Amino acid sequence: MTLEIHDLRVLRAIAIAGSLAGAARALGTHQASVSRRLQRIERGAGVTLFCRGPRGTTPTAAGRLVLGGADTLLPLVDWLLDAAAERAVPWPGPGGPADTVRVGAVGHPALPALVGALYALLPGAPLDVRTEESSAALLDLLRAQKVELALVRHFPCLDGPPPADVESAVIAHEGLLIGLGEEHPLADRRSVTLRDLAPHTCVLVDSHGTLRRRLLGAVGHSGVDLRLSRATDGAVAAAMVRAASAAVPAFPAPAPLPGVVFLPLDDDAARYTLLLAWARGGKLAAHGRQLAERARRAYPPAPTR
Repeated sequence: MTLEIHDLRVLRAIAIAGSLAGAARALGTHQASVSRRLQRIERGAGVTLFCRGPRGTTPTAAGRLVLGGADTLLPLVDWLLDAAAERAVPWPGPGGPADTVRVGAVGHPALPALVGALYALLPGAPLDVRTEESSAALLDLLRAQKVELALVRHFPCLDGPPPADVESAVIAHEGLLIGLGEEHPLADRRSVTLRDLAPHTCVLVDSHGTLRRRLLGAVGHSGVDLRLSRATDGAVAAAMVRAASAAVPAFPAPAPLPGVVFLPLDDDAARYTLLLAWARGGKLAAHGRQLAERARRAYPPAPTR
């Protein structure tokens, strides 16, 4: 399967609009053009990415997987295009920065801000960016000198202190979100607590391992007896949420779902700090805090509703 950057933009426009016609309007093209491109993408993928129904066009499990990648990749592509338009970045040559900067990161919308900060502070330095689900695994890579920088989530109530040989700086303070159907009795709140959710069912998706562990850790820390259910994939969980019978946890910023609102989970154990980490005495130690500051200024937390 081959995906073009514009394919990802089309898929994201469909998901946001909830219809092919709405996506066409957002993209400034015709509905037939969007439909043909979606058919070509689905033929190449060999799977259905969107379901068409009376409630609109909604992503399938495969579609949500692709959209999750698009949400990480497209902002990074836009940063690169903007940087190329503003100035030509010279490829490292004699006397220039020849070492590749290796970055490990959780999938997070602040990653493009970090990449932009790297290009601004170290122009010409080639980048190697890899993503990992586990922050602990990223810190292990950092300590093993397999990456120079790591973008990680640190939950103060659930995690131990960072390793002594690792330095870090804060990019953002955030927390888990809870997705609710628009008709859910809690949907008009500004935020919800685990105690608010106790009478309702909270769905944990099998494939979202880190998110599942973090919510279970918060539940254990709070002592709330939360009613839990499982879903094999995000599409099943989304259907349960839209039926106004369940809630589903998410990291910021989740892929948009028609008929679903995301509220902050107001609980100490659900809060985390987004950190930029580097090895103490490593080759980027002198730049770590400045990079974090640049990324912090460039990354605005997204609204949850």
